[in-house]
Amino acid sequence: MNLHKKIAFSLLTAALMASSSFALDTSKAYGAASVALESANGYDSGFAIILGGGLPVVEAGKVGPGTIAVEAELTYSLVSPSVGQWEKTAMTVAAYGAYIFDIDKQFFVKPRAGLVYRSYSYTWGASSWGGSGSTSDIGIALGVQGGYKLNKQLDIIVGYNLLDGTDLTHLSAGVQYHF
Repeated sequence: MNLHKKIAFSLLTAALMASSSFALDTSKAYGAASVALESANGYDSGFAIILGGGLPVVEAGKVGPGTIAVEAELTYSLVSPSVGQWEKTAMTVAAYGAYIFDIDKQFFVKPRAGLVYRSYSYTWGASSWGGSGSTSDIGIALGVQGGYKLNKQLDIIVGYNLLDGTDLTHLSAGVQYHF
């Protein structure tokens, strides 16, 4: 299967998962925004913004103590990881399955796994001596988030994500809002 078909298949699968879950109670949907320390293999760290959201599809008690949710996430490099004159700007779109369980009334943990489409653009050098290039593909994303519930609608979250091992990592902090 060529790259374009893989991307289309992944996006279609994520859309089908999301659209079937929206037949559930969408009042439990949540959105999140974070900033992240972004590390690319072999590069110095940069910073990224992460925007995402999710929807519980199986409530707690039906599959153990936690809730199963589907999530979508977009990341973009604000300050690209670099080494020397090389810079690597990343943009990713991911679909995750997450298992959310409460540690107590205030704290929760959320391990998650999914598929990610990643697009990297590379620049090097300055003025007329520089150059650029790009690459994109689909891979596996693994991560864990933790949170502190400020109230019924707002959480403080921290997380760590790995894309295909250590190809790209995000150490993030932000807020999550429950609609």
